[in-house]
Amino acid sequence: MNLDSLIKRGQPPWRPKLEATDLEVWHEYEIPLIGTFRLNEQLVLFTQVMESDRGLSAWAYVCLGAEDLSGVEFVSIDEMRDFVEAKFLGREAVLALAKDDLLGQWTRQTVANSLRNALEDFLNGIIKSVNEVPDTDRRIRAKFAGLEAAEDELELV
Repeated sequence: MNLDSLIKRGQPPWRPKLEATDLEVWHEYEIPLIGTFRLNEQLVLFTQVMESDRGLSAWAYVCLGAEDLSGVEFVSIDEMRDFVEAKFLGREAVLALAKDDLLGQWTRQTVANSLRNALEDFLNGIIKSVNEVPDTDRRIRAKFAGLEAAEDELELV
């Protein structure tokens, strides 16, 4: 499957294209957080990697074969998360950002060490791209917003 065709901007993360079918939710809290769906007969595993308290969330998607999920049962959410993480390792995945549960920017990336490390690489790329915005005021506002968001970690004042 062409991973570039997996997501459409403005769709919810658990249904990233209108053509997605057979949604199977493994874990949810108000919205689906981990599960599978089919897109053009291809089985896709999705998971929310992280969320902020400002409506921003990060998601990951990987294509699987039916054999990847045969006989799978979990006794805990932690066991499920470990299983999901393992299915992404060493594979090319799609990482995406959503705002208020609608997908926006995404990239393809091989998950080498962990989903969180892959997400950090993706976010670093986005942050770097702020320097390429031609409007100085927009660049400054974006950087200022980043500082405000990281104020506690950076101990600015």
